Amino acid sequence: MSNDTDLDFALQVTGAELADQPPAPDSPLGRLRLFAVADPDVKLDRGHVRQALAGTLGRSFGS
Repeated sequence: MSNDTDLDFALQVTGAELADQPPAPDSPLGRLRLFAVADPDVKLDRGHVRQALAGTLGRSFGS
């Protein structure tokens, strides 16, 4: 946990936790992070998030 009592309480109430490790590369957040590193000039938007959730981020179809 953190040194912030209010934050700790909010995390406990919502059932969330702060990670101290990077996300798994096959998770949506991990896919977004890998995509951002591979394509630093691309501004991530909600479309990228949707693709990461669907598991299609960075894949090209039909070519």
